[in-house]
Amino acid sequence: MKKILYSLSVLVIIVGTFNFTIVNKRINNVSCIVLKNIEALSYAETVNEQCYGIGSLDCPNSKGKVKFVY
Repeated sequence: MKKILYSLSVLVIIVGTFNFTIVNKRINNVSCIVLKNIEALSYAETVNEQCYGIGSLDCPNSKGKVKFVY
């Protein structure tokens, strides 16, 4: 009985370690994809916009209120 319990415990530890390793690799791959996506989205924010007029929109360059942003 002790042999069976010991063998079962070792098997559970091995399967748990194997499962943890696979899940950890998937999380790292998703993190790389997410970071690349965020970088691609933020690249569009660095383009110089032109702000015209006085209005209620926030100008990304001067942080003032403008009418049009191109």
